[in-house]
Amino acid sequence: MFDVFALALPSLLAVGGIAAIVWAVVRLRRLRSAWRSGLTAHAVCLRSYATTRTRRNGMHRSSSTTLTHLYEFTTPEGQTLRFEESGGPSSVVPGDTVPVRYPAGRPDRATAIPPGDTKTVVGIGVLLAFLAVFVTACVGFGVFYLTVFGGLKDKAKDVIERSEDGVNAPAPAPSPSAPALPTGPPDGFPTGPPDGFPTGPPKGFPSDLPSGFPSGFPDGR
Repeated sequence: MFDVFALALPSLLAVGGIAAIVWAVVRLRRLRSAWRSGLTAHAVCLRSYATTRTRRNGMHRSSSTTLTHLYEFTTPEGQTLRFEESGGPSSVVPGDTVPVRYPAGRPDRATAIPPGDTKTVVGIGVLLAFLAVFVTACVGFGVFYLTVFGGLKDKAKDVIERSEDGVNAPAPAPSPSAPALPTGPPDGFPTGPPDGFPTGPPKGFPSDLPSGFPSGFPDGR
């Protein structure tokens, strides 16, 4: 279960990063296609609004504001379209008229960003670089987990299984060639005291004690 969670989270993050990379590449291709088409129209800015995002990193807090404009224009064929676009200049206010460009046959992909806008191109490039590093880190974590932690887990499992096998193993059977150990005393082994051995304390005192001192001393012979 832990393996599924450990691999599912970086996989989902990697998929999200790849989707963001695809969006950024498509956005850049559409801008270049609109810049190179040469089809232009005049659009009126209907309104604009700012979106602020706040990020917290420990004790630090950072915020970024994105300005979005709503434009309306009419194609030479008489088709009126509206579109919203983020990242436009802050000098454009509601009521201003700005030129927009769009690919041939696709007025729905119009943009008010001027051709070769450095801010937009650099911003998309930085975003692509960050997403590439992010996806690589997610994939690298998955590979590292499978190769390193997976190998350690298999080794630990083998050690546990071997220890359990050693504890639960039956006792070894005695060898048929080994002599049987004696279960009692050998035949003829005495089971009591020898004959004539006193079975109690002596009765009375000895009657043949010496009655005096010796009458002579040894002369050294």
